[in-house]
Amino acid sequence: MAEHIDVRAPLTLGQQASLINAFGQRDLKAKFNGTLLGWVWSLVVPLATLGIYAVIFGGLFKMQAPTVENRTGGIALFALWLFAGLTVWGYFQNSINAGINGLLSSGGLLQKVYFPAYAPVLGAGLAVGIQSAIEVGLLLVVLGLLGFLAWSWLLIPALFALVVVFVQAISVILSIGNVYMRDLAQLVGVILQLMFYATPIIYNVNIVPQEQWGIPLRFLVNHMPIAEYIELFRSLAYSSQVGAWTQWAGCLGWALLAYAGARLVVRKWGADLGEMI
Repeated sequence: MAEHIDVRAPLTLGQQASLINAFGQRDLKAKFNGTLLGWVWSLVVPLATLGIYAVIFGGLFKMQAPTVENRTGGIALFALWLFAGLTVWGYFQNSINAGINGLLSSGGLLQKVYFPAYAPVLGAGLAVGIQSAIEVGLLLVVLGLLGFLAWSWLLIPALFALVVVFVQAISVILSIGNVYMRDLAQLVGVILQLMFYATPIIYNVNIVPQEQWGIPLRFLVNHMPIAEYIELFRSLAYSSQVGAWTQWAGCLGWALLAYAGARLVVRKWGADLGEMI
């Protein structure tokens, strides 16, 4: 760290921000260190993923995006709708994986200098967030050029504030939990893979049956936490709709619940992790 901080004493907001930023800068430098293309990879990888999914699901399986006024269907429209979902999902998945790895990789430092366990986790999330912001910016530029620009876009920062709180809180909970149970990281990988296909990212939720084996399947899929954020982002950016108040209430509720859970985990299990890592 650039400056010595006695982190046994309560940290000011400025000190916390400095600490998190230092870990974020570390992760950003490590991510592309030694690569030929450097930051270009931050766009190549998600765009390649988008292209693969768009061709397979939009081209081969003929999946369609929800229709919007004065817009015809097709693979191009499906790709834009798909990219909106992938940006939110990518931030969620990559933040969790980076947070778990960020805390574990800081074990040696944590044994020498005490600092809050959430600092390297949020630092890793900051690094992921910068890449995700680039992806969202690219998506909005393309949508704007195609005439999707709408005043509902003004609400996108508010939505992503809730997304950041929810995602980083979950990342902190899982990262600290993984210190106590190392199998958790492997389990999280399996759950994330399952969640990707259970969440309506690459398909329209309308193809999900209302009920299956007595289970309200579509309701459950629609109200998965990350699905609510994806759906609301698509409403704002793609459909030019502000979203229902129930959607905003759901996103706010999940963010507050995750934040409360993260505070509890940090308070009860997040201290003195150096010896355990």
